[in-house]
Amino acid sequence: MNKFYIFIFTLSCFGYSLQAQQTGFTYGTTTIDVPLAAIVDVSELTVDFDPKLLLIKSAMPLPVSGTKQKKILLDAQRNLFVLSKKEVQFFEKTTAPSPTILKNFIGNYTQGTPNDNDIAISNGGKIVSVANTNLNFFNDSGVQYIGKSLANFATKLGKLNRTYDPRVIYDPVKDRFIVVFLQGVDHTDTRIIVAFSQSNDPTLKWNFYVIPGNITQDSSSWSDYPVVALTNDELFITVNRVKDNTPWQTGFIESYIWQVDKQKGYDSSAVLSPKVYHDIKYNGKTIWNICPAKGGITTHGPNMYFVSLRPSDLQNDTVFIHEVTNTIASGNASLTLKVLRTDKTYGLMPNAIQPNGKRLQTNDARVLSACYENNMIHYVANTIDTSRFSPAVYYGRISNVSAAIPSIHGTILGSDTLDFGYPSITYVGGGADDNSVMITHSYVSHTQFPGTAVLFVDRTGNISNRTIVKAGETVINVLGDSIERWGDYTGIQRKYNELGYCWLNGSFGYQSGNSTWIAKVKSNDLKLTLNDVSKKVNTTHIYPNPASDYITIDFELNENLFVEFDVMDINGKLVNALLNEKVKAGLNRFSFRVNDLKSGIYFLTIKHENNIVQSKKFIVTH
Repeated sequence: MNKFYIFIFTLSCFGYSLQAQQTGFTYGTTTIDVPLAAIVDVSELTVDFDPKLLLIKSAMPLPVSGTKQKKILLDAQRNLFVLSKKEVQFFEKTTAPSPTILKNFIGNYTQGTPNDNDIAISNGGKIVSVANTNLNFFNDSGVQYIGKSLANFATKLGKLNRTYDPRVIYDPVKDRFIVVFLQGVDHTDTRIIVAFSQSNDPTLKWNFYVIPGNITQDSSSWSDYPVVALTNDELFITVNRVKDNTPWQTGFIESYIWQVDKQKGYDSSAVLSPKVYHDIKYNGKTIWNICPAKGGITTHGPNMYFVSLRPSDLQNDTVFIHEVTNTIASGNASLTLKVLRTDKTYGLMPNAIQPNGKRLQTNDARVLSACYENNMIHYVANTIDTSRFSPAVYYGRISNVSAAIPSIHGTILGSDTLDFGYPSITYVGGGADDNSVMITHSYVSHTQFPGTAVLFVDRTGNISNRTIVKAGETVINVLGDSIERWGDYTGIQRKYNELGYCWLNGSFGYQSGNSTWIAKVKSNDLKLTLNDVSKKVNTTHIYPNPASDYITIDFELNENLFVEFDVMDINGKLVNALLNEKVKAGLNRFSFRVNDLKSGIYFLTIKHENNIVQSKKFIVTH
């Protein structure tokens, strides 16, 4: 174990559940203490050489896993399929309007491989983009503030020589960012590094905590492939535990679910006490690659949903719905499981083909991204399009998630000319009865370089044509082996205070390797435009202005709405959440006392479902 850190383990609540919702479902829990490791002010970071060492070609042949053997067979079957010149009629729905690209610019560049991408944008337009081993901060015009390697970002944690798999998420309730990444690929130094921003400005101070990647003292293993999501109160991190000196294809042991009190992280608490769910099994068989579902129009809670599959099977219809019920603070948090059968099978896919004939790794058919709104989970995964033996995107919708037996439907999004991979999904709808989502994914073909695309799924499930976000400029040609690394994930996030908009980042072929492209995307859903809530709230005036005692605003609603009133400072930071309740249609008057506010300029914002629909400036004088 690295001497720089001593992980403090408090082994409480350890044991297997005696009774689970699903027969045959078992798991264990452990709670540990994680001390505050460091506070880092990004604006004070200086020299960053970001050294990288990359194995281009192994001197010794690697062992062939069962999954790799299946992929070799699939690649061979695909070759036969192509040689047979079988004609395939591919139908792509076009009833939903295609999304529009509003802004786009180059993002992170990485010397490593694969190009793992994730993105978060605040309501104030600040962007954190992560890729492989680095993170960049931009504004929404594409101006880069700071670019740092993960090792330099966490420099106060000591020497970090193997950082990878970064994730980033924006918290629309707390107006903060969280970054999660990994360090180490064996049991001596495996760590999950978690950074909480102290404010809505990511270029300033962050609180760092270090969660152990292996809590099993007698097992030589490390944590791989994190996925993150938020509820109103907590951060959830899932990882896969893998044997030392073994690739994930052959060394997988189990998946962890970490449950963390996010407010303690924001507050620089001296100690976090996250809870981990482990030994998660169904009928004695380990469940792996568990993906948490991000919030839709905002975060939800206290419960969190997760989705997982049997990702290494050639064909399967099993879908697992996990649910962590309640918060750590409640003392009643537990894990439940529902096992569903989808109407459209998923399965392991062959590798993708580039214009130079070299293949791109497509890994397995795991769930890569999921979101939750209106009691519905939307999820996306890699899969095979069996009609043409090509890599495609699997899009699943699970309705009535809270019911004893939810309904589930799957769709394979493929193409008769392109290979697809590594999708990510976000909710872009307008709330109740609107189940619209946006899906981004990577694409490539034997005639087109690797690039990034996006498509829109409307509220009733109709799918648009894909829109090309960034066309590749060259092939990916980094490794000496025949199969290149493509990218293990892409990123997409709803712009919480702009109805129908989202931001994404994905990879494209660039200078024989790959780089990141960032874009703002607009939904062209006409119904969403007609239901724009800003047209339902009309304000008259705010008075007195300036004010020293009470201030009042008159406003009119066209229909009954849940409305939130917040006071923001001149920098867009939340000062106080005043009121959140259902307001009746008609002319209304809202007032509040300003005696405790310092003299200065403020804004009163009126929100509906976390979207700002009115903002009025007022001045306080004492």
